Amino acid sequence: MKNVLLIVLLFVSSLGMSQEVRTGSGKPFIPSKYGNDIIIKMDSLDQGNTKLAIAFNGWLYSAFTTINNTDNSGGITIRKSKDNGATWTTLDSYAVSNVHYTAFDIVVSGTDTSALQLTLVGVRKDLLSNDYIMFVDNYNAIGGNFIGSPYSISTGTRVIYDVAMATDYRFPAVGASPYSISIAYSVGSSTYDSVNSITSLDGGNSYTVFNNIATTSAYFRKVSLAYGRSTSGSNGRYFAAWEKLGTSFARNGNIYTSRNSSTVDSYWITPINLDSVSSSMIGLCRNPTIASQYNDTDNDSASVTTIVLVERDYNADGSDYDLLGFYNMRSHYTNYWFRLDIVNSGEMDLQPDITYDPTYNNFLAVYFDSTNKKLPYCVNGNNLTTPSTWTYITQQYNDDSNLTAPWPKVEINPFVTQTAHVWTKNAGLNGVAMFDAEYIATSIEEQQDAGMFSDDQLYPNPATDIATLQFSMAGNADITIRVFNATGTLMESRTAANRKAGAWMETFDVQNWNNGIYIISVQSNTESFTKRLVVTH
Repeated sequence: MKNVLLIVLLFVSSLGMSQEVRTGSGKPFIPSKYGNDIIIKMDSLDQGNTKLAIAFNGWLYSAFTTINNTDNSGGITIRKSKDNGATWTTLDSYAVSNVHYTAFDIVVSGTDTSALQLTLVGVRKDLLSNDYIMFVDNYNAIGGNFIGSPYSISTGTRVIYDVAMATDYRFPAVGASPYSISIAYSVGSSTYDSVNSITSLDGGNSYTVFNNIATTSAYFRKVSLAYGRSTSGSNGRYFAAWEKLGTSFARNGNIYTSRNSSTVDSYWITPINLDSVSSSMIGLCRNPTIASQYNDTDNDSASVTTIVLVERDYNADGSDYDLLGFYNMRSHYTNYWFRLDIVNSGEMDLQPDITYDPTYNNFLAVYFDSTNKKLPYCVNGNNLTTPSTWTYITQQYNDDSNLTAPWPKVEINPFVTQTAHVWTKNAGLNGVAMFDAEYIATSIEEQQDAGMFSDDQLYPNPATDIATLQFSMAGNADITIRVFNATGTLMESRTAANRKAGAWMETFDVQNWNNGIYIISVQSNTESFTKRLVVTH
């Protein structure tokens, strides 16, 4: 029986620990530009558990829980931004007295701007009865009107510990129409804990596929969920990771993973104990987060790469957590897992999050460097040529260092192929949901050479029909004007011989251009400048 105290003794060989090489941060660095931190919503409530979802057209959706300590009410607020996070408006916000929302997740799905859907899964705890309810809510992601609740389950006093959600809408799995959404959750009782999944095959309208992923007489807590597919793994599968603790109060434990056997509506394979692959990690891990490759290409192993990141308690006493992980280059059909390191040093590195960029085949990871109060962001390719060498885009994208439990999240914006970040900072006794994003993802950055060119303007920006480039020239010159898309492909080129000094204007008809970022380059024999144009329809 689980309600009888279990005492688990974990012996870690001091020789094995001393033999492990501490690699330091290992941080090759690429400069990147970030703006000022943006407050998603400022009010007097305690905000936390900040989440982020990004639509195919670049619209941002953030949600966070709230607690009002005056009347003990708890709620959830959902905010939307159509201008890359510069301004936010409320999609929905609610609060209930003596109810707290202990866990939730969001996804936004759909590839038609007129039919975007936001899905939220939440866990609601009644503080008077101690009853738990897990619910799924659907919203029209444009206007915010509530569509309905296609699924809910009441577990009574059985605790629902955590929930995680993923969708395959960009690369739908076999059997999904038009796409699928899946939810993994951990639930406990006095006799056993379980990790389960429910899956919708019809775009979130109904949840008809239930699977028990794992059951234990120990304790399951945090869960993480990802979707994966490739050319050779075109059926698509959902991949889950979770932590298993020996006692209800254990600081660390084991990390397990599983996946669908063949399709997103199939059974889940026998769970794999990941920390067993490294003797210095066994029983010392917590807070797993998982990401899988998802697109129509293969990695070098003709399969799907999957990564699970964890916190590892180096000294087994809570004094030094490292950010390590596990990877499988053939994850859609084998259990060949290996260890990787991101930060294995004397820093206290916590709260990892990881996602995948299907355009450039990169894994994107963030975490909390609690020693230096920084939020770093690093990347590695899906082929993991050097699994433990990650390139740091920035070692600190946060401006305010007032951080205790930020739980940073990273998502790729498919519209501009940039990453966006949310986290929670401290403001007095309350938490505040924050946002920032990469300045530009392409290697061609906006720049201006002094001398020949001046007074350059590009408007309107973003553009939907006609964009106008205006600039002045200090002397006569041959000039070439080129337009590149976000991947650096040349889209258009214009040449003007012996253009005279003075003010000039060029127009671009963008009505048939795809949504995205374009770079306009103006070059003379000796000087040049570039402007960045965003096209949105």
